[in-house]
Amino acid sequence: MTRSQSFSAFLEYFSEEKLPITLTEENVTYFSNRNPPIPQELIRRFIAQNTTEDDEYTEYIACCKIPKTDKIHALIYWKVGLLSYEYVLVTYNKNGVIIDRKVVAGTKLDGNRIIHSVATIDENWIVNVVVGQQKESEKLYDPAGSKNVSLELMANGEITFTLDQ
Repeated sequence: MTRSQSFSAFLEYFSEEKLPITLTEENVTYFSNRNPPIPQELIRRFIAQNTTEDDEYTEYIACCKIPKTDKIHALIYWKVGLLSYEYVLVTYNKNGVIIDRKVVAGTKLDGNRIIHSVATIDENWIVNVVVGQQKESEKLYDPAGSKNVSLELMANGEITFTLDQ
């Protein structure tokens, strides 16, 4: 199978979802029920390329395609690793080469802190992310410590971001 044939096959694992869409830990069940598992060969070829952080516990779930991207392909997948659960927005050129990749939501244990984020992608490809953290020992989350981050998916496949004040 040629690279373009295998990339076309890879794209079929991602359902196209209507925007706006919100990415939370609860949504991953919806995506895993809607989309079939991605074969390991396609993961190795199109997701895990140029990454050294995967181990034998890393898993991927196809989530969705961003609609109406004419010159690029924009996909979201769920990456599960040891103490890390992430929604990743990745863009590809038409030949299946990665242009850009950003974690847009998820939960991660970082030392003694739990970092949790939720993202909403609107019709204009703006990704609004709310990021909060708490110490592992704390029972209640304090929303006053949350930060808003805005990312934008550009027509050329770049993903740019700014930190709201």
